[in-house]
Order: sequence, then structure tokens, then C-alpha cells
Amino acid sequence: MNPITLTIILIAVIGYLIFQGIKNFQLHSMNNALKNKDSGTVAKIADMPVSRRVMGEYVCDLYKLRAYYIAGDTENFEQMLLHMADTEYSQKDGKKSFLETYFHTFLIKGNRKYADWLLKEIRKSDDAVFIQYCEQSYAVMLEERNDLIDEMVEAVNSKRYYGFALGAILYMIAIQYSRMGDDKNALEYMHSAKACLHPRAVYMPVVDKYLREAE
Repeated sequence: MNPITLTIILIAVIGYLIFQGIKNFQLHSMNNALKNKDSGTVAKIADMPVSRRVMGEYVCDLYKLRAYYIAGDTENFEQMLLHMADTEYSQKDGKKSFLETYFHTFLIKGNRKYADWLLKEIRKSDDAVFIQYCEQSYAVMLEERNDLIDEMVEAVNSKRYYGFALGAILYMIAIQYSRMGDDKNALEYMHSAKACLHPRAVYMPVVDKYLREAE
């Protein structure tokens, strides 16, 4: 192999190892601070230029948001939540992922204030399907509507949704049936929701709890 080529490859490998080493060290430090509910340390590390460069703006902001939430720092949490809702991140689907995850988290917790903030941003999206299933989820969870089953089932059968969206809508159908006292259909759709959702999806804890109590 040409010595120049070999040198370039060696430099690239060393650079990659240094990059990964810095990234892993910063992540490890922030994870430890999170465990200790030390939002100040998390924010300090996340705001370092080196952290922003190796992990990206989106990941660093997520860590800050999570840290403020765990620490119960409402003022900084709300500021960070609004900041992230208003920011376009370079990471592919970063903003959508953030809006989706936290919007549905607030639906589960019954936090209308934060859900309203995020729904406002969701409605600015050019993804009509994303908007629709979020609005329907809001209607079921916070407005306690039980008249959306037929519309949701039709959307599911037409394969309009997939992945997290499909799992969320199946959960919404199950919840409506449960409120109406139709435990058989509620259980069936709850099982379907579980099959569609990732094990770490925000709905999995409430789905699992429902299934444990029902069975």
C-alpha cells in the first residue's frame, strides 16, 4: 500500500477513535449527572462547544430537557421545551421525533398545558398524517372523546399509519372501548397496540399495565 495512503488511513482511524472517545466520555458524564438529578452539570456539559460538535444540537438539548424535568426545575424545563419546539434541528426527523415523544408523554400524564404547546407546533408540520393522529390522540386522551372508533379503525384498515403512529391509534381505540365497557374489544386492540409499539415507546408502560390488570 502506498505510504501516503496508509498515513491518511491511520490519521482517519486515530481521528475517529478520538472523536468516539470524547463523545462517550461526555455521554457518560451527562448520564451520571442525570442519575444524580444534577441538572446544572448536565446543562454545563451539554452547552460545551465540544459536546455540541460531537453529539449534535438535538441530543444536547434533549439531555438538558430531561435533566430539568427530572430535577423538577419547571422554569428551565418550560423554557427548554419551547426552545426545542421552535428549533429546526439538522438531525433527520429530530424535531418530529421530539414533538411526537413528548406530546404523547404529556397526553399520558394529562398535562394539557404542555400538550397544547406542542400540538401548536405539530400543526405547523407539512405531514398531514402526523397532524391527524396527534389531534385524534389529544381528543381521546384529554377531551375524553369516545366517538372516534369507526374513523380510527377505517384509517388503520386503509394502512394510513405504521410504527409508533399505528400503535398509538390502536391504543386510542382500546381506551375508547374500555371507557364504553367493551372489555373484549379493548383487550384485543390493546394487544394489537403492544405488537406495533417499540418496547421503549412511551405508551408501553401504560399498555403493559392495562394488560396485567385485565388478565
